[in-house]
Amino acid sequence: MGSYQTWLGEGPELSVLRLLGLFDRPVDEQALGVLLIPPAIPDLTESLTNLGATEWRRILAKLRRARLLAGEDPHSPGHLDTHPLVREYFGEQLRSQRSDAWKKCNRRLYDHYRALAPQLPDCFRDMEPLFQAVVCGCNAGLYREALHEVYIPRIQRGNASFAANILGARGALLSVLAHFFEQGRWGSPVEVGVQEFSLTREDKLFVLMQAGLLLTATRGVGTPEARICYERAELFCHSANRPVDLYAALMGQLRHSSATDKLTTTLRLAERVHALAQQQSEPALKLGAYRALASTLFFLGDFEPARQYAMLGVQIWRSGSVQHRIEEVTGPAVACLYNVALSEWHLGAIASCHANMAEAISLAKRTNDIHGLAAALSFAAFLACCDGIPGEVERLASEVMRNVRASQFCSLAGASKGSSRLGP
Repeated sequence: MGSYQTWLGEGPELSVLRLLGLFDRPVDEQALGVLLIPPAIPDLTESLTNLGATEWRRILAKLRRARLLAGEDPHSPGHLDTHPLVREYFGEQLRSQRSDAWKKCNRRLYDHYRALAPQLPDCFRDMEPLFQAVVCGCNAGLYREALHEVYIPRIQRGNASFAANILGARGALLSVLAHFFEQGRWGSPVEVGVQEFSLTREDKLFVLMQAGLLLTATRGVGTPEARICYERAELFCHSANRPVDLYAALMGQLRHSSATDKLTTTLRLAERVHALAQQQSEPALKLGAYRALASTLFFLGDFEPARQYAMLGVQIWRSGSVQHRIEEVTGPAVACLYNVALSEWHLGAIASCHANMAEAISLAKRTNDIHGLAAALSFAAFLACCDGIPGEVERLASEVMRNVRASQFCSLAGASKGSSRLGP
């Protein structure tokens, strides 16, 4: 790439390649036009602003002859595309050597993409410009603005977790959220010097909790990056006196521990969650604490206390007293129901076992709890296998696979369509 740069010399062709380096996909005329309108971006677009159509075509033709620009796509007229290595080279050069121009470009794109999307998109296609807006905002150093003007109110819609739970775009969200962290370091939210745009302590806690949840949902409960996020979040919770967030941080660590540590270690975490819930007298925390104890005790083989704790959780859920919703990978009510069922089967209460497992599956479907549904179906298949009903095992296993494929499709579609790196 260096030889091409020497051959072209500083001029409009190199400016076009650097602009393409802002994107991870073909760039459309609208986005490119935002970058080329006056006033010119210093040290980048002076030679491209106010160009005539003939001169613009000449520049593009020269780049195409050099195989640095793809031929025009008849299905996407006006779009410009180049090889990913070309984008990576000139994008990194723009970011590292002309940082002011890099930030000004991303500021313009941030304003463009957040205006392009509906205020509250209800499908992935309409939501995608908002993903791009957040990435551009972070690239421009507007971390707090991108978080509070786009990510929280328009993408996740506050506590509704719309993009994650309704659209299933967890892969896309994770790709976007990565831009709030130091490159490649999930436990380290970005630090910038300008107070007006930097993340506050509460903002850092929020992005750590979001990252831990999405990493667990997309990569599994044993992913070490999720544990790092939750451990770092716990420190923020103690210093800020945030008991609800502390509960979520401890539950995140417990999920990781259940897959990687001894069960006695997991039980100590469950007991910490239970103690916290008892101190706060918050029904949602108590429900989660009973779920944590029930699950851990079941796998330790203590079936009767596991059933009792799970039933306490079910009773709280049935009472309707849980008003404060805490985002979890698996809904605690679903988990309590299938833990009741599993414990009952081992204690010989077969009829009530199957009724509770059926209710767990129904509740997971009704609440769009993808991970809870997969778990409940898997446990139901396990019990059917133990009961010697091969046809039921096959049916449930097929349903589990359909659920997993649907979840993977949403996650992969989000990651591929919504990554919107727009620069290194």
